[in-house]
Amino acid sequence: MDRRKFISKLGAAAGVGAVAIANSAHASKKENEIPEPPLSSVAKNALPPEFKVDEVTGEITQTPGQRTAFQRCFGCFDNCGLRVRVDEKTDKILRLSGNPYCENNNGAPLDLKVPVKEAFKRLTGDAGLANRATTCGRGTAATDAVDDERRITQVLKRAGKRGEGKWQTIPYEQALEEIVEGGDLFGEGKVAGLREIRQLDKEAAPGQPEFGSAANHLCTTYLSEHAPRSDFYTRFMYSSWGTRNVGKKSAYCGAQQRLGLALAAVDPLQGAWHAHPDWKEAEYAIFLGTSPGNSGNSLNSLGRQLADARVDNKLKYISVDPLLRTTPSANTGGEWVPIKPGRDTPFLFALMRLIFENHWYNASHLATPNASAAKLKGELHHTNASHLVIMDPSHPRHGKFLRCSDLGMATNNPVVFDNKTGKVADAETVRDGELFVDAELEDGSGKKVKVQSSLSIMRAEAMRTSLSDYAEATGISEAKLKQIAKDFTSHGRRSCVMLSTASNSADGFVTGWMTGMLNTLIGSHHAKGGAAYWHGFHRGSKGDRYELSKVEGGFSKKQLGISASREGKYELSTEYKTKLAKGQSPYPAKSPWMQIAPVGHAGEMLTSHANSDPYRFRAFFCWRNNVTYGNSGLSQKVIESLKDPKLLGLSVGIDCHLNETTSLCDYIIPDLSAHEEYAADRMWGAEMKGFSAGAPVVNPRTVKDKQGRHVCMERFLIDVALMLKLPGFGKNAIKAKDGRMVDLFTLEDWNARYLANTAMLCQNLPQVTKEDMRWSGAERAMQPLNDKLTATERAAVAAVLSRGGYYENVSRYSGDFLSGHKGRCLRIYNEAVTDYIHAYSGQPYPGIPTYRPNHFWNGDSWEQHWSQKEFPLLFSSYKSVIRSPYSVAFKRTAEFSPTNYVYMNVHTAQEFGLKSGDKVRITSPSGQHTDGELQTDDGVVKGAISVSTGFGHTRGFGGDERIIDGKVIQAIKERATGTSVNPMLPTDPTRSGASLLLDYWTGCTARHGVSVKVTKLS
Repeated sequence: MDRRKFISKLGAAAGVGAVAIANSAHASKKENEIPEPPLSSVAKNALPPEFKVDEVTGEITQTPGQRTAFQRCFGCFDNCGLRVRVDEKTDKILRLSGNPYCENNNGAPLDLKVPVKEAFKRLTGDAGLANRATTCGRGTAATDAVDDERRITQVLKRAGKRGEGKWQTIPYEQALEEIVEGGDLFGEGKVAGLREIRQLDKEAAPGQPEFGSAANHLCTTYLSEHAPRSDFYTRFMYSSWGTRNVGKKSAYCGAQQRLGLALAAVDPLQGAWHAHPDWKEAEYAIFLGTSPGNSGNSLNSLGRQLADARVDNKLKYISVDPLLRTTPSANTGGEWVPIKPGRDTPFLFALMRLIFENHWYNASHLATPNASAAKLKGELHHTNASHLVIMDPSHPRHGKFLRCSDLGMATNNPVVFDNKTGKVADAETVRDGELFVDAELEDGSGKKVKVQSSLSIMRAEAMRTSLSDYAEATGISEAKLKQIAKDFTSHGRRSCVMLSTASNSADGFVTGWMTGMLNTLIGSHHAKGGAAYWHGFHRGSKGDRYELSKVEGGFSKKQLGISASREGKYELSTEYKTKLAKGQSPYPAKSPWMQIAPVGHAGEMLTSHANSDPYRFRAFFCWRNNVTYGNSGLSQKVIESLKDPKLLGLSVGIDCHLNETTSLCDYIIPDLSAHEEYAADRMWGAEMKGFSAGAPVVNPRTVKDKQGRHVCMERFLIDVALMLKLPGFGKNAIKAKDGRMVDLFTLEDWNARYLANTAMLCQNLPQVTKEDMRWSGAERAMQPLNDKLTATERAAVAAVLSRGGYYENVSRYSGDFLSGHKGRCLRIYNEAVTDYIHAYSGQPYPGIPTYRPNHFWNGDSWEQHWSQKEFPLLFSSYKSVIRSPYSVAFKRTAEFSPTNYVYMNVHTAQEFGLKSGDKVRITSPSGQHTDGELQTDDGVVKGAISVSTGFGHTRGFGGDERIIDGKVIQAIKERATGTSVNPMLPTDPTRSGASLLLDYWTGCTARHGVSVKVTKLS
């Protein structure tokens, strides 16, 4: 790359990171402060160089006193690669940079065969212009995370009321004994320990066997984005202990959208998809609820990809969002289209209606009814657009595909009208099926059967609502909607619509499904320039060197019953059967059931606990999770149920910090930080199949047990398992591929086998030299693992750690499609969805996405319960490009992103007599509220407000005062600044007791588009 082109792309990338409505970054200066003298008169306070470059030979040498190692970044959940510099004398991290072997950091990563020293050399001089191994502000800010002044490194036991903020340090062994055996631990009466709680011979909910044994009285939450450690944690909880109540963040993050998108190609429960443009060839893209680089994908990779696309192929794109997040630079091809919060689904339906009206769909692609026809046409996928669906409500198979056997034909394949003959035919035997069919046929017995083609059903749903109604719902004019639909379909397959977690309303599942449908209509799935999908990564628990996911004598998930959040079929429940036996209608169910998307909804599990429906938990574990902060609208009743020892006997937090959730626990077990652990994780946004990997780059800071081992999550759970004699731990706990049984006594026992499983799935790993091991830090990383592995495994693991991960570099395209993807039947109509029945209405879910304005679980519209006059504004939230859920603990983050604001359109503010700088209160219809500072701007849609997440930590991460061993530790006020929006968001008034506002289809949490009011504080 020449300098001119590099500068052009650098300038284009700058537009990605220029936040239009940015968080204030003004540095505060103390009056009369005398600055300290610089460390060097030449370099001032700059760090010593990572390595020195000989000006004559170009050779590099390591700087004495420093070591470099590769690690997985955890500044957010994208898991990019890191190059870490450590001061060997102090064992402190000096700087975090990007990994040149990692796609997310380097765009075109270096070949894994390139020696490590040579890779570092290529980062220098002119070669460094092409090999820019960078990381974003989230990653670089984590330099001091290991030694954060409010990090928890000792074992803590509460010394006052739960949640009061009073603690005492105790020996690890004391905590272990008390947690397992129980007793009068706090002078408040007997507390049942884990030994008593795990009762496999009793039912969790007496009389309701579907909810499994009383071992389910242990509820746990965890971080799901760290594969080696989360797989260890879930193995303990599911397979060894035997609880089904293992909750994570997915359901209150964005799972419903990704599960919805996947329905365009797979049946329910068969996967979750995340589309993004094929940046190399894309000509047009719609970003829904986000803008490039803001959330959902790595800012490192997206920034580079967008810059390249702007310069190389003149990509045009629009950001359809309530908030203008980035400032488009001149001639970037970007445009902001403001939309009312929570109205993404009618926007997509408007585009679909226009596509049908104007015949802008890819008819040849849609008419392809089988894989053989797709091959003949040069297509990757075929579709069921022409497949006929039984539409007669009296038919026993209403809503299912008409099968050849229904017509007396030999096969059981779906039926189509052959576009060539105009007659019904086996869908597997024709080249093209008729797309729009509404007919009546005679079945094999001579009875009339009303049928429609899948595409006819979808078209009817899109046309059911007028364009003017769609325009009114979205706040986007009809003319603008027409222009967008035309632009979207004017580039053939080289167009794509994608979304992110900002589209989470009560129909977020449908929003995701509709994005998949629109990409299907133009044939852009996996097409060159179309909708691209990640290739995935190698997960160690799925490797075959060691059976890590299986536990001899342990449990399968099916044996554990249904979770307390009712993630299963209501029709199998005791409640359903009892109502039927009494001659009653089984519908509605007492509480929501999550059938289509059982994703471990931590918030709904705790809501069930608060309501004692179907039972209350007796113990709660929280590892690296912060459900009470992250789950929007979590009822105060839930918080109180966690605080009351009479309602929850025992709670244990396992983390580096006291956060909003662990601060409500009885015990805190200190845990490893991200730079003290082994890693092998998927990279969000990476197009190649691969993963980032790493090893501890510094020594752990946590207290040691009596055997001299650092305390952490794994140490704690291993010791619990050994005390309770749980299966899957101790001697001969893991079966090897060659028949050996190996032990699981230590963290290293697990890490060695997990990394071996991961590495042995990789192909064409490089031969690692001693120089590679020294320059990459792999020599140090392998020392605790070597004696646990065979020679073959050692070589493979060393290769992975020496490059900080792995990727498979295959040809990008195969003809007109992205390579490496198998052909599928794209589903205009998803028959499998109709197998599920909504637990309130008693009606089967439809096989197509349907437009229904936001509504509660019982089907009432939001407007029926929330007065638009009293609550006239619509709410949305977004992710700051700098903040993550826990980055408040990074000093540098607090310095350049100290607070957030309540953003409102200038004209809207004038209507309500408000102005920038006003202190305001946001109140939801449930009465919950939060306060913040108002900022007005033209970059907010009228009639709405928008607030970023990640702020307002008044009860965690050191933003609150705490007392440890009688010593008052003052709050760090910089960590408590800003507005925390999730506690303000409303609950569902149609549900009894504590409740969450849910996506109607999936039971995931909804948070956008809710009605609020904003009032000025005096």
